[in-house]
Amino acid sequence: MLSISVCGYKQEPFIRASVAAALSQTYSPLEVILSDDCSPDRTFEIMTEMAKSYRGPHRVVLNRNPSNYGLGKHVNRVVELVKGRLLVVSAGDDISTPERVETVFLAWEQSGRSARVIQCGTIDIDEEGKRLGGQSEAVTTSPSSASEEVRPSLFDYVRTLKPGIFGCALAYDPELFRIFGPLPEELIHEDNAIALRGLFFGPLLFVKAPLLQRRIHANNIFSRFHGRVATREAVAQQEARTARDAHNRVVLYESFRKDLLVARDRGLLDLEQWQRLDDECLRCRRLFSYQQEHGTASVPRKLQLLVGACRDRADKRLIKWMLPRLLPRGLFQWSKATVNSVRLGKASQAGSRPPTTWT
Repeated sequence: MLSISVCGYKQEPFIRASVAAALSQTYSPLEVILSDDCSPDRTFEIMTEMAKSYRGPHRVVLNRNPSNYGLGKHVNRVVELVKGRLLVVSAGDDISTPERVETVFLAWEQSGRSARVIQCGTIDIDEEGKRLGGQSEAVTTSPSSASEEVRPSLFDYVRTLKPGIFGCALAYDPELFRIFGPLPEELIHEDNAIALRGLFFGPLLFVKAPLLQRRIHANNIFSRFHGRVATREAVAQQEARTARDAHNRVVLYESFRKDLLVARDRGLLDLEQWQRLDDECLRCRRLFSYQQEHGTASVPRKLQLLVGACRDRADKRLIKWMLPRLLPRGLFQWSKATVNSVRLGKASQAGSRPPTTWT
């Protein structure tokens, strides 16, 4: 038996399609876990209605957290409920193809079950379900030519977080949680933490077929759309978001360090390997802590943070980000808003789209 979960929070407009996709999976025997993180809207009511009316072969499990747990704690709760050999993950605003679980299972079988973490391909859609881009919509259930094993060194993964992982498109062995314990409750980047755990035992398996429609909209935790902003208030909001994102990376590297200790104590790492990896985690943690603090620090403190970043071998992008922010906060916000206003005006006159970024 395998498991597929649909985790929702305030996703009333999208949850019906996500649940229907999970209940339509071709693989059997399958456990379908519908879990709501105490949504204030009708997300859980819709889950309940669909579970009660379902008459198919799959086992359906309903869960509603008594309070809003947040991502890390919610993942821990779902793993507690899992009975299947693999857990295939789906967010409450995404849509799995009917063949998703079956295709992931076949690719895993063909690889000799060497991977503990598996990611499928995705197609991006908007709020109305219209395609934004990505791979071909054709889906194959023949993984012989549609999957790839990737095994970066542990050190490279800790340093770069590459290859990139999408939490919404993952499948993984719940045994990783029994080995390493629950994720930190404050953790947002659960996908990176799970990927590192899997790399202690084998490669990451990438199933190239696009088996998930990943919805991009204004309330995504990640993949938020950022255009140039031309007011001080909007610049301040962007700076606050950057600080929060940096804090979330600090939490991630603390999670890495805890898992490295478990790996060392279980003999998965020798002392020298553990020390090198832990030192790199500490370095990356410091760099993100500099970024987290930088926006609200005094000018003398910003200089100290810049020196610290250089000492810790920060890449050019971080240094380039820090340098203009040596200005007093109000002056920086005004100058950035002014520059963006000029650039937006020029782009409008030229008839081109203004520059944008994804994070």
